[in-house]
Amino acid sequence: MADIHANATCGSQGPEMFCKLVEHVPGQPARNRPQCRVCNQKSIKPLEQHPIEYAIDGTNRWWQSPSIKNGMEYHQVTVTLDLKQVFQIAYVIIKAANSPRPGNWVLERSLDGVTYDPWQYYAITDTECLTRFNLNPRTGPPYYTRDDEVICTSFYSKIQPLENGEIHTSLINGRPSAEDPSPTLLNFTSARFIRLVFQRIRTLNADLMTLALNDPRDVDPIVTRRYYYSIKDISVGGMCICYGHAKACPLNEGTKKFSCECEHNTCGESCDRCCPGYQQQPWMAGTFLTRHVCEKCNCHGQADDCYFNQTVADLTLSLDATGQRRGGGVCVGCRHNTAGVNCENCSAGFYRPQGVSPEDPEPCRPCLCHPDGSTSQSCVSNDGQATPTMPAGSCPCKEGFEAKALTEAFSELQEQHGPAFPLLWSQTSRRVLGLEKTLSNAVLSMGLLS
Repeated sequence: MADIHANATCGSQGPEMFCKLVEHVPGQPARNRPQCRVCNQKSIKPLEQHPIEYAIDGTNRWWQSPSIKNGMEYHQVTVTLDLKQVFQIAYVIIKAANSPRPGNWVLERSLDGVTYDPWQYYAITDTECLTRFNLNPRTGPPYYTRDDEVICTSFYSKIQPLENGEIHTSLINGRPSAEDPSPTLLNFTSARFIRLVFQRIRTLNADLMTLALNDPRDVDPIVTRRYYYSIKDISVGGMCICYGHAKACPLNEGTKKFSCECEHNTCGESCDRCCPGYQQQPWMAGTFLTRHVCEKCNCHGQADDCYFNQTVADLTLSLDATGQRRGGGVCVGCRHNTAGVNCENCSAGFYRPQGVSPEDPEPCRPCLCHPDGSTSQSCVSNDGQATPTMPAGSCPCKEGFEAKALTEAFSELQEQHGPAFPLLWSQTSRRVLGLEKTLSNAVLSMGLLS
């Protein structure tokens, strides 16, 4: 349920009498019931109360502002509606009660309740569109030439009908991209807060001069009591903002908010971002024609999350899920000693043996570089960096040492001694470095150590 607030309501300071304008217009049918009544927010009689909540309760009860008998400042009244979450608003319909529709006013929107932007201006005359709002009037029924066009119209500020008049404001229909909303239209229609800024009550032309030239306290109360705002219904039509990535938006009983049921690998309250691990391409709003599905990053099973980087995309450094260099997904938190944009490389000090896939559960093995015979503890990390004389796992040797693989010695000790292998291999390598041949038929590599 939305919250609603008005900065002025009749009877808030105590009982006050008001009259209906319809009684004072020649030619209107006579009514049997009295046309002047009392408004009192503290009354024990429900019919004398007209709080702002009545404007959205779905009944024939209504909200009413103080009449200008209380002062000309009551031309300026503001009503604010808080929808509790951001929606894409399609229309706003306002139904007056026992008074004419407002004269000059502004329909405004906001995402945060602090900064408001206009949706539409309403003026008593076309001339006042120019003089008050500095906008050329849109004559006749309102129409729009841009998705975010803000117009001024006098179409809904006529004095007739004297009561029960309606104001229909369409924010989507009639705009250029209504059938397939553009980002501009989506932004223009997004709002959590809706504000009605009333600036001037619509009066009879016969009373204009009297009210303009005199202090309202000096004017016959029968005149000033009949000028006030009244609203019996504010209807807001809209939809959850799911950016084209959900087919349903049910009410969450826990949060009491409407939540998008996101599709296309999107996440967030409004499906406004790609889910973790699906950032190979940048997030885009879906449309009726294109879904813009978020693509999974290719991390070779070594990471669960990633982010999109435009520079990586421009340089074609990232592999997509099909193995093509397309997109800009960069993997985050590569596991099992892997590294790189796609977790396709091994971390420093590790290498991927020939024939081992990047998707292997343990693709990277420790480099076997002896500190006495190697210039670095890092070795050739994979087949892509290998050469015929320096296969994957080869260490950069100091002068006088030879970089050959200790494959046979390595395998022999590993098979024979299991967990004791690292210590034995270390001892063997030290003897090799001392030029003591301790393993027969083994091709030893100076500078290679596990």
